[in-house]
Amino acid sequence: MTATAIIRVAALVLGAASPVAAQDAETIGLLQDVATLNARCRGGSGDDSETWMACGARDYVGFLLFQRGYCLGKEGQAGFEMEWHPCGPGSLAAPRPEFARP
Repeated sequence: MTATAIIRVAALVLGAASPVAAQDAETIGLLQDVATLNARCRGGSGDDSETWMACGARDYVGFLLFQRGYCLGKEGQAGFEMEWHPCGPGSLAAPRPEFARP
């Protein structure tokens, strides 16, 4: 496991993500991770536990991105139109997943 991967895992476990104004290397990594996890979630079998784990991880990485000032989609957009972007007026918030609450 690379140092970057270890840091990402630690951030997921600890829920550590601080807001940033610019797109740093960690944010870029999270954006790549959420895209990969989304593909596994949406493309996986509904009765496969790996699909469910990918969906849960995607939701939590999405929450970490929201903490960094990124949002998925804007009001009025259909799901297929939504993309991750710096939050602004009309952007949709990503709530903290239930399983990640203490």
